[in-house]
Amino acid sequence: MTTLLAPAGSPEALDAALDAGADAVYVGLLGWSRGGARGELTRDELAAAVARAAARGAEIQVALNTIPRPRERAALLGELPRLLDLGIRTLIVNDLGLVAALPRRFPALRVTASVGCGAQSAADVAFFRELGAAAVVLPGTVGPEEAAACVAVRGITVEVMLHMVEEFLLLGKCWMPSYLHLKPTALPGGVPEGMRQTGSMKRGGVGACFRICQEPWQLETGDGRRALQSFPSRQLSRLGDLAGYVTAGVGALKLQGRSLPPAVLGPLVARYRRAIDAAPAGVPGPEAPQPVLPPQWTVVGR
Repeated sequence: MTTLLAPAGSPEALDAALDAGADAVYVGLLGWSRGGARGELTRDELAAAVARAAARGAEIQVALNTIPRPRERAALLGELPRLLDLGIRTLIVNDLGLVAALPRRFPALRVTASVGCGAQSAADVAFFRELGAAAVVLPGTVGPEEAAACVAVRGITVEVMLHMVEEFLLLGKCWMPSYLHLKPTALPGGVPEGMRQTGSMKRGGVGACFRICQEPWQLETGDGRRALQSFPSRQLSRLGDLAGYVTAGVGALKLQGRSLPPAVLGPLVARYRRAIDAAPAGVPGPEAPQPVLPPQWTVVGR
């Protein structure tokens, strides 16, 4: 059975995703997730989210997709018993060391290797299975036939990021040096030496992504002409291929977009819900042939 995994960056967005039919919703925990306070929940909000989701028969997953420094690792591990007490059983992790360590240290946790881990092939999927991951997320650039080969790797669930924004190199991997900001912020929980530099989560250390890529860049020509230019932002949707992923046996179809407001997130989730419900019966659905989504559904507003 293929499930729909939706994002939520606020309690209101969580309600919108659940109302639209999400089987599971992934959220960020304040201080330990990419994107900073724009798309993270506090511990109290997370506890309330777990209760609301459980009442709907849905699951809350927590994205801990930072790459902690050694002194931050203990603080992160200290959060996990509290998450277990809340009923969290699935973590989405970007750090390879944590992917390997968490299942051994916390057997009750189900660890998903984030799309930022870079898996794209059956060999990659097998690697993460041996590492200890219970699931792995493939980018939407991997088609249904390639996904079927990955699903053939037994002992691990394959998920596909069906709706996402195109990255410059590899989804979830920012390699822009200008992301780095030497602006210290406090670590959560009163950690000793509790100041950290902020910058890209994906380049080491934890902090907030400042989305430098969304700022216009000034271009100059040899004759002195200047112009402002923004990086292209192409949102990718494999909605037209959804039935193929379901037939391939993909365990979950995941949507990117924890920065989306509830009014935008709800219709987006509902559209994929209708397509998943129609797929087993072989019904293409009225919107399935059209993979291009409205501009307002851009995943991160780049």
